[in-house]
Amino acid sequence: MKLLKMCSTTVIKGEKASKSTEEDAEANFRIYGIISYFVVLVVIGLPIWWYTTRVYRATLPLVQMQDVELKNTQNDYGMPLSLEYDILVSFVHPDPFNPTIDLRGVEIEEHLRPFLDKISPVSDFIVKSQWLFLLDLGVTPSKTEQYLVLKEEQLPHIITPLESKLWSHISPRPTINLVLYFARCDDLPLYIFGSDDKKVESNAFLSARWGGFYIINADKTSCEKGVFKPDVNAVTSTFITHIQRLFKIDNITDTDNIYELKMRKATEMVDSTKRTLKSLAGLLSEIKSIVISDDVGNKIRVAVENADLAQKFLAQGDVDEGLKFAKIAFSHSERAFSDPSLLSLLYFPEDQKYAVYIPLFLPIMIPVIMSLSTLRKWIMVRKKKID
Repeated sequence: MKLLKMCSTTVIKGEKASKSTEEDAEANFRIYGIISYFVVLVVIGLPIWWYTTRVYRATLPLVQMQDVELKNTQNDYGMPLSLEYDILVSFVHPDPFNPTIDLRGVEIEEHLRPFLDKISPVSDFIVKSQWLFLLDLGVTPSKTEQYLVLKEEQLPHIITPLESKLWSHISPRPTINLVLYFARCDDLPLYIFGSDDKKVESNAFLSARWGGFYIINADKTSCEKGVFKPDVNAVTSTFITHIQRLFKIDNITDTDNIYELKMRKATEMVDSTKRTLKSLAGLLSEIKSIVISDDVGNKIRVAVENADLAQKFLAQGDVDEGLKFAKIAFSHSERAFSDPSLLSLLYFPEDQKYAVYIPLFLPIMIPVIMSLSTLRKWIMVRKKKID
């Protein structure tokens, strides 16, 4: 009997030990499952999610971009700053057969080219021409015994309807419009009168940041013959005067004026570069979702470096070297600021990113985080057993 009792007791103890071992194995399995989920979701998943959804930004000299002093510059009357300009010569003839005009656009370009070559170190100029027929002024001149009179207050109303007919808006470069208007032969000669009610001798006017408008009247003999050959020298001389005023040049034949033009344009380019870079730095600080690719970052670094070099040479009076580096800085800053890649993530800010991903991660993370208490208890039990 005693032997049977001892055997049964041993069997019960063996079963308890076996159950305890199975429970420990099952508990270990659950703990290892919790640890694996935690590692996959938190240790591996969150860093990968953060890395793959982050906004890439190349290293930028932000301190140099922000710590610049900007000058108060005004360029209300001149043309927009650019390294290239289109010069669009438009011949406007309301009555193309009365008279026929003997003039080609290439003649105007040939006469303009020597002047443009002198100021070409500052910018490049591409001369184009077009003819517009059967197009009236858009305003009604007043009539006197001798003339048809365009008053000064009527001049802005000439440009507005004409603007839609010009194809200058399709060019990526700023355009200098030079319009030559041929008055009708069957009317009195057409002249511009100023605010003092006196005839403007040049019979032309200038519009700020747009270009010039020149009215030419055919002589009586040409009207009778039906063919009019304008004085190309007079036309180009008027257009050159317009360009000089737009670029604020007094006398292009004077070496000092050329030097002053180079110095002024180089300084404007350096100031524009600094203003663009500072605006870009402020934009990047406010909007964190803007991507800065390596290409854009390289353009910004080149702009910063060349702006400093240009400023250094201009301070030394070396205007040619200063202008060379200023053009490089200006070009790279404009290309960096207008790069399309800056808008690639502009409309997916941080709050929207969290709004998309939190509903995905939160239901999975809550059980994992709550199971950490079970992991803590298991660690405490293991620690007691070891002790």
